[in-house]
Amino acid sequence: MISKIFILAPGGLLCYYKCLTGKNVIEEDLIGGFLTAISNFAKELKGGEIRNINFRNFNFIYSYDTEFGYMFVIVIDIEDLEEEGRVKLEFMKSEFIKRYKQFLKDWNGNTSIFEQFDEFVGDNIFIPPKILIVGEDGVGKTTIMNLFPGETILELDNDLDERIEKRLKITGLKNVKQFTLREIELNELVDNSKYYGHLLNSIDIICIVTNSGASNLGRTKRLYSRLKQIVKKPDFYIIANFQDLNSSAFEPEKIEDLFGIKTYGFSAIQKEAKFEMYFIIAEMLKKSIIDKIEIKTKLTN
Repeated sequence: MISKIFILAPGGLLCYYKCLTGKNVIEEDLIGGFLTAISNFAKELKGGEIRNINFRNFNFIYSYDTEFGYMFVIVIDIEDLEEEGRVKLEFMKSEFIKRYKQFLKDWNGNTSIFEQFDEFVGDNIFIPPKILIVGEDGVGKTTIMNLFPGETILELDNDLDERIEKRLKITGLKNVKQFTLREIELNELVDNSKYYGHLLNSIDIICIVTNSGASNLGRTKRLYSRLKQIVKKPDFYIIANFQDLNSSAFEPEKIEDLFGIKTYGFSAIQKEAKFEMYFIIAEMLKKSIIDKIEIKTKLTN
């Protein structure tokens, strides 16, 4: 997730800064000077231009404009894919130069010129968190996906089944306006984890759907144990579906004790299922995205 953006004029003067997540608790000019000094130091050592700097919690990605001498830097979470962040960085650089080309050569230090760039950044540069819906066949994954409108074919899996992705809007969360929802069979994911390596490295949350019955829970627990050894970045949650089947469904609290991860009771056929799912997703995003970024920001500063 991109958390901060810096655009620096020749000489290191900060002409544009944007904090996308959490509270802004740093001196922008101070960090701008630091980023410039590190870049200049690398050039003095004949090391060429810096492409990125890795810290414990964040990765600073650099890009340079050769025509006007401006430097563009974004900050992403250390666990995020650099290539995904770099695509956004190059897109932002191209748009910034196109919009403000007439001001860049002889910029007079007036940062208000670039204030309208906030709208472009808000609409285009934010990387929506990714949630992967997994589970055995028949547990209600597709029913949950169908609660939300819109569908895009992402790619075909090993069995030539479509893997779909939906980009959805969400309200009420600070700085998170969209999220991406994907679906895949849990067995397929575990058995062919090497094939899905890139996907697993880009996912923020894995949401395991169960039917809350004993036989499904046992199999899902074994598959989860294998998957947990494979992936390190995503947070895991469980949606205990079919809670309307009182005679056979285990309570969410018991399922949570069995798996040791946060579990949400759910019934995909209930009247308010869509709104309930939005509430669950909002809580997962707050715990795994917003709260984590704020904690890491405080630790860094």
